[in-house]
This record gives sequence, structure tokens and C-alpha cells, in this order.
Amino acid sequence: MTAATEYIARRDPALKVTFTIIMAVAIAAIGYVMMTVTSSPTVKGASFLWLPAALQLVAGVWLGPWYGFLAAGLGAYAAGIFAYGGWGIVDIIMNPIAGGFANAMLPALLFRAFQLDPTLGAKRPGAVLSGAIRMAILTVLVLAAGMLNRTFNLGTFGFVFPLLALLVGAAVLLHGLELNLTTFVTAVAIAVFSCAVSALIGAIGATVGGKPFAASLIDPGIGWFAGDTVSAILGLYLLPLFTGRLRAAGIAD
Repeated sequence: MTAATEYIARRDPALKVTFTIIMAVAIAAIGYVMMTVTSSPTVKGASFLWLPAALQLVAGVWLGPWYGFLAAGLGAYAAGIFAYGGWGIVDIIMNPIAGGFANAMLPALLFRAFQLDPTLGAKRPGAVLSGAIRMAILTVLVLAAGMLNRTFNLGTFGFVFPLLALLVGAAVLLHGLELNLTTFVTAVAIAVFSCAVSALIGAIGATVGGKPFAASLIDPGIGWFAGDTVSAILGLYLLPLFTGRLRAAGIAD
């Protein structure tokens, strides 16, 4: 960090704690909606389009593994409690562990291990306001595409429409970022791996709940992995847009 950033961080260490709470609340609110409208028909609370994965990934990268774990895990746990009263051992496995460890802490550790700059080599991050507007539009497009699954009843393949919306929308709305290709591909690989671990943990949670493991790998496993991956890659675009501002505020590592 620069000297100015270090000064701000020392001056007000509560900033990171406050931002952790804000992220946890945002994850809980969005997670509640996702668990309510895009949940698996056979595994209560498992969502086939998990937009909070975007915030969980960036929480880990920005706040570090432990603060990220708290924001992502507690936010997801709260979402489950509000959505369907889920607070037992299965819910702890699927939310604080899968959401906190796999979706937030693991990306944070891997970004550090591979020494990836969260700006992803962006040459022109753009203004925060314009970037926020573009991300909001892209998020709405992905969410709307996910809702098509309810119309076409694609089941575990409901990620197809959101993925197409993400690929086309990002190409059109965020092309000006000019990301470093090698860095971005590495970041995508980290997101995919982290989501695979999260889906595996989710399948284990379903097994603890009484479902055969082989069946759990299919439902919720496949849909969980696909939905988390689409959302986590969406989150990658948040990194170059807002990392600089959060570093300047003494929040991001």
C-alpha cells in the first residue's frame, strides 16, 4: 500500500470492520432473494443462481481471508435463516463453511499465492459512478436471464442463460477495462476452482441431510457449481472497478 493508504488505515482501523458488516448485510439480503426465487427444488436453500458469490469473492480479496470469511459466511448464514429458518448443521456446512471458506477465504488465499493484483491489470478502470452503473446493468441482465429458468424449466442447466448474459453483457458493457489477459484468466481459474470446492461442500451438506452422495453431486452439486461460477466471474469485474478507491480508503488490502 502507499504511504497515504497506510496512514488512512492506521487513522481509522474501524473502516475495515464497518465494510465487513456492510458486505455481510448485502450478502444476506441478496442471498435471501436468491434462496427464495432460485432455490433447488430438492435441496432447501441451495440456489442455482447465487449472486452473492460475486460479493463473497470480492469480500475475500478486498478484506483478506479472515474478514472475508466473516462477511461471506455470516451473510450467507443469515440469508438461510431468514429465507427458510435454516440454522442447523446442514445449513452451517452449506453457508458459513461453503460460503465463507470456499467462496471467500479460498479466493483470497489463492490471489495472494499467485500474487494477483485485484485490479487485474486494467488499463482504464473508469470512474466509480459509471462503473457502478454498468455493473448494475450487467447484474440485472444476469439475474433476469436466471429467471428464465423458471419459464423453461432447465433444472440444473439453468445456468446457460445467465452465462450467455454474462459473456455478452460483459463484452459490451465492460470492454473498456482492457484487462491483462493472463491475470484475468488466472483469476477466472481461481473463481472456478473455488466454486467447485463450494459445490462439493454443498453436496456434502446435502448428504449430511440424508441425501445419497451420488445424487447430491448432481443436485445440488452441478447447479450449485454453475450458478456460483457465473456469479463469481461477475464479481471479478468488480475488482478492477473499485479496488483503487477501496485501497485509497484504507479498506482493501
